[in-house]
Amino acid sequence: MGLTTIEGGLRDDHLLDGALQHSAPGFALGERLAQLYPELQIVEGTTALFNVQSFANDGKCTIEARRDLYQQYDTDWVPDHGFHHRPTNAWLTVTWEGASLQVVLLAWEARYGENTRYYVMSRSRDSCKAFIEAVCRWNHDVRGEILVYAGGCFSKHTKLYEAITASSFDQLVLEGSLKQQIRDDFTQFLVSRTTYEEHGVPWKRGALFIGPPGNGKTLCVKDLVRLLAIPCLYVQSFEAQFSTVQASIEEVFRRARSTAPCILVLEDIDSLLTDDSRSYFLNELDGFAVNTGVITLATTNHPEKLDPSIVQRPSRFDRKYHFVLPDAATRAEYVTSWNERLRPALRLSEPGRARVVELTHGFSFAYIQEVFVSSMMRWMATRDSIGILPVALAQIDVLREQMQSVSPESSKPDSKPL
Repeated sequence: MGLTTIEGGLRDDHLLDGALQHSAPGFALGERLAQLYPELQIVEGTTALFNVQSFANDGKCTIEARRDLYQQYDTDWVPDHGFHHRPTNAWLTVTWEGASLQVVLLAWEARYGENTRYYVMSRSRDSCKAFIEAVCRWNHDVRGEILVYAGGCFSKHTKLYEAITASSFDQLVLEGSLKQQIRDDFTQFLVSRTTYEEHGVPWKRGALFIGPPGNGKTLCVKDLVRLLAIPCLYVQSFEAQFSTVQASIEEVFRRARSTAPCILVLEDIDSLLTDDSRSYFLNELDGFAVNTGVITLATTNHPEKLDPSIVQRPSRFDRKYHFVLPDAATRAEYVTSWNERLRPALRLSEPGRARVVELTHGFSFAYIQEVFVSSMMRWMATRDSIGILPVALAQIDVLREQMQSVSPESSKPDSKPL
């Protein structure tokens, strides 16, 4: 479908520039377009999901910038990705499923950040709406990426997802049968929607991972993201420069509901929430809105900082899993697991492993890992003929002193669950 009136050239050479100088740029441009092209249907909007460039990058449509106009693109350089180009003020000719459409993008500085607006034009209003829906749906869906919320908006992180799915979590060691309990809990949940609905129980799940740092909470979350293979939304912060925390919380849960089934990760939830924002969060978590298919995973190193309305209400977090400091048997399993990954020259003998297990009482998994990593680095630097065990024992002393300087509690016996 050719749009000869547009392809023939602009009827107003200062169309975009004039709109930007108006007190209401979005309205001014829409009004001017309607005057210039009365034969065309115009559908306009503001949603950030209307990202035509990413839609085209995936081969869903083709776009060509008007050559008779200056096209303003923001160009950013992103590590590991190279240059990223994003049209801001531009006029694009789009070919999608045999239809030809015109897309005008407008951006202008406002008091509280940048305002953006898009205009889609063709002879068919239904064609405009269908294209907008296709672009927004494609940008909304999560495919092979982690959806991260920070600074008041979502962004997709492919590298983070690839790192999680490429890792092996078979060596994740947790006390007793904890790892299997967690895996069984959530895999069973995903296949039980019909059972939940037959009994009138909301099909949603929440779990709170509790325990001191370095004992596998984050690794366990990553394990579940890989294992369950459903979209993951990760919240870094609810704070935003040009929005309220309340609005951020509402946006996160709204996106989770529209993406379900999905995993919503709230790491260090005690630092994400404040006394002022807690009620908004609880309303979204367990209020009138139904979070069907949403698995909410929250972690905390400091459960004492959480309000009882979060910790002690089962309908909000159905299960609380405690990640305590590893006991002797668990430390032995973890030390053996690490030892088997080392080259023969760096491996500890059975008596050596037993000695490391004995001396790492009160160590978290992260500190035991550091015993191996730091010992390996020092041994390779010196190639000491006496072997790696003395190096490891010396590193244990250094790390214990470090632990005690940070928190005297770290040298006490393993803590018990709340």
